[in-house]
Amino acid sequence: MIYVLWGFIIIMAMTAVAMFTGVIPALILRLFGLRKLADKLVFWHAAVISNTGLWLAGIKVHVSGDIGSIRARVNKGEGFCFVSNHTSILDIVLMLGRLKARAGFVAKRELLFAPLINVMIAMTHSVFINRKSLRKSVDAIKRATERIRKGHSMVIFPEGTRSKTGEIGTFKHGSFRMATESGAFVVPVTVKGLRDSFEDRKHFFQRRDCFLHVGTPRKPPEANDRDAVSAFVSGIENEIRDTYATL
Repeated sequence: MIYVLWGFIIIMAMTAVAMFTGVIPALILRLFGLRKLADKLVFWHAAVISNTGLWLAGIKVHVSGDIGSIRARVNKGEGFCFVSNHTSILDIVLMLGRLKARAGFVAKRELLFAPLINVMIAMTHSVFINRKSLRKSVDAIKRATERIRKGHSMVIFPEGTRSKTGEIGTFKHGSFRMATESGAFVVPVTVKGLRDSFEDRKHFFQRRDCFLHVGTPRKPPEANDRDAVSAFVSGIENEIRDTYATL
């Protein structure tokens, strides 16, 4: 519990720094119509702040997969749908720090009320989802779909909530709508060890390892082909489960 509190203090401190060195200047750039430059500034700061926070928390991240080619396509304006298992409250921090693919998030609505953090997430073209309302959840997915069509990549955690046991939960098919309706490539992402490195950590000063694997992008089927979509979702889920078992 003490370690989680320390991590929260780190996140808040780093976010406060980012507000003055990244978010506020980016807002000024947007006022002058320099949106692309503003986005570069926001995501660059988000990566630096996130990586600094992970280092201060004593977490060493091992990245595998061909993320370089995906970043190159993102920089050319192609939007991707990153699909990841959800294990820790630091998953968003990990993605911002290590993916470096200028991706926003489909984040739970509760983060909308987290001071400073909510502004930082919103500046990455993220959307907040109300998981207690089906209609509002659908609306959030629609907004995320529009962002992808405009060339903004999105990260979603299709389990709906983070696992507190380390076991991967069942993927919700509705989470894939922003990929099937936008036609964006789906990138399976597997995270392992972050919960052990943070929430379940027992030794304060011991550095811990976590793993982030980025899979090969897959083209989703048409949204109206339910059988194909079901098989596609199962394939992505199984790939992440298999990768998780081998990391």
